[in-house]
Amino acid sequence: MNARKMWTVVTILLILSSCAARVNLNDQQALAKAISIEHDDFKKITSYTGPNIGEKPDRLLIRAWKSDATGNIDYQIYVMDSYFYAWRFYDSAYDSNGNSLKATLISRNFYYDFAKIGIYEEDLGLEITREYLEKNQENGISFQISGKAGKKEVFTIPPAYIKAFLSVVK
Repeated sequence: MNARKMWTVVTILLILSSCAARVNLNDQQALAKAISIEHDDFKKITSYTGPNIGEKPDRLLIRAWKSDATGNIDYQIYVMDSYFYAWRFYDSAYDSNGNSLKATLISRNFYYDFAKIGIYEEDLGLEITREYLEKNQENGISFQISGKAGKKEVFTIPPAYIKAFLSVVK
């Protein structure tokens, strides 16, 4: 990819990201209001999805599913990393405290953007528990994903986001 195409893509992404409305990551009430709640009458599951706080074009959020039958709630950090050049084959995640987070590959996608530049995306689900969120609600969660290709990426979920999510999902 030549430098001109790269700068064009970077410039457009910066312009688009500055236009997007974002929730204040320090405003627990605004974050709580931005959490989506949907019930599936056929699966008998209620889904909770926090707002995306990833830097464009990445995605980062917490989500949960509550079973009508058992009342059990499963929690997950969802992360989608978008990048250029070659697959990273993400397969592991560790938080800043050295805890391993079970990483499940959701999907891998490759496409060309309008400038014919190849973009790679990998979607991962990191299994967590309510206890893990409660333990990290004062300091937030910082974690690193890494893959077989040796590349690493760091993401952070702020304390107010975790507190808001815990206040809604019960």
